[in-house]
Order: sequence, then C-alpha cells, then structure tokens
Amino acid sequence: MTFSYGLLGALLLLLPGFAFVVGVRSGEPTNFATPRPDPPNSHATIFKIVTGALLVHTVGAAIFAFNEALYQHWHFISIEIDPNPYKMLLLKEAPSTVSSNGIAWEGIYFVFLTGLSLKAGEIFSRNDKNTTERYPQRFGWLLPIAEKIEKKSHLALGFVRTTSTHNGAWIGYEGLVQRVALDDDKGITMVVLEQCDRFLVEIANGEIRRIDSNSEQIAMMQFKESQIADFAIDLIDYDGGEQEESGSRPSHIRQLAKYLTNVLRQFKMRSSGREASDVPN
Repeated sequence: MTFSYGLLGALLLLLPGFAFVVGVRSGEPTNFATPRPDPPNSHATIFKIVTGALLVHTVGAAIFAFNEALYQHWHFISIEIDPNPYKMLLLKEAPSTVSSNGIAWEGIYFVFLTGLSLKAGEIFSRNDKNTTERYPQRFGWLLPIAEKIEKKSHLALGFVRTTSTHNGAWIGYEGLVQRVALDDDKGITMVVLEQCDRFLVEIANGEIRRIDSNSEQIAMMQFKESQIADFAIDLIDYDGGEQEESGSRPSHIRQLAKYLTNVLRQFKMRSSGREASDVPN
C-alpha cells in the first residue's frame, strides 16, 4: 500500500469537518418523524464537511493571530519555530527542525479543533429544531398529522398489521405513535408504538374481522419495514396545550392514552364474536 502524505494532510484538515457532521447527526432531534441521514456521496454532506472544516480552521487561524498580537507585548514562552501550521501550508515551507514536543503540540491542536467542531455541530443541531415550520419537506405525507401533534392538539394512535400470522390470521398492534422513520420516497421504514395492544386480523366470507386480545399492554414496540404489512394512523382530538402550560397534569398525555386504549379494548372485546383465548399471549 502506497502511503500518501498529501492524502494524510487532506484528511487532517477535513477532520474537523467530519466531526462537525457527526455532531450535527448526534444532536438532531428525533421527535415523531426521525430525520433521515444524507445518502452516500451526497453534495449536502460534502458541503457540511467542507464548510464545517473551513469555519473551524478560521477560528484556529484567529487564535494564532491573537497569539501573535499578544506576543508583541508580552513574552510568555519562546520557541524556535513559528507554531502556526497554516503558514506552513500556505507558504509550503516546512521548518528545518521540528522537535518531538512541537509535533505533540500540533497534534493536540488538531484534536482540540476536532472536539470544538464536534460540540459546535451538536449545539447547532439542537438549536435548529426539526419542526414542521422549518423543515416541512422532512415529513412528507405525514406533514398534516405532524403539525397537529406538534401543536399538542391531537394524539396519534397507530395501527400496524404485521407480516406474522397465527392460525391463518395476521397479528396486529395498536398504540400511541412515538416515532416514525421515512425513506427517500417518504415510505415507512420504522414505527415505534407505545402502550401497545395486540389483536388479530382475519378475512372470512369477504369481510375483515378484528379479534382483540385480553393480554396486558406492551410498554413499547419497534417495527421494521420488513415486519410491516400495513400501517394506519388515527388522530384523537385532544387540546392538551393549556393543561401542559398550567402544570396541573404533567403526564396527561400518557394517562389519557392509557385510558383511551383501555376503553377501546374493552369495547372491542364486547363486540368481538370470537373468544380472546384464541389470541397468542
């Protein structure tokens, strides 16, 4: 394998840019619709890397400029060479002698820039909220639903019919929609439901029947794209904004959701024509 010092220098200069992108992804909010990462070789990703590296190196160059201005008035530490790596890169002049301490300090400097860039990307992403007003394109066909959930005026009740079967019937789940992930075509790739109830779906005599289970609720379930046959969302009108601001019921959403799902389950069990014991626990 041929070792290229030019490639090493390019990666070293772009390292803060890569750290910036990692920080942006780690700090990205994941409320309701999870943001999808940029595809490989994306122009947007390359732009973020180069821009992040340029901004951080500009800060680094400003630090050296401040150090030179300060050195004209106060001499704290004197070294034999100019420690500014940007002068070496622009003038293409390497110092004739470099001590081990000098190499170590240059490495520490680039590590410092990388950590600074990582934290800056994370802070930037957390302040740049993933809302329906700022990034409506991220939600696709879910935008009208996401807007109502974001205003805290509705609850999203999700229904997932899985590809698994039991005695010829499909197994399904219903619960509060906690998170949804979309692909590039805004198709469902992942669903997370809270307080799930299990049920069966069968087709008999040209009719679709739902058979509810008498099992306990499941706290949370995640479904991948390969496990989802059908997915539907039902919105429950609930104006929870005023209660949340007053602080009278801090867990009103979970309490209401649990109450509604219990009521729905009991109602469907009474109207079901098949015993719940046929459903797997």
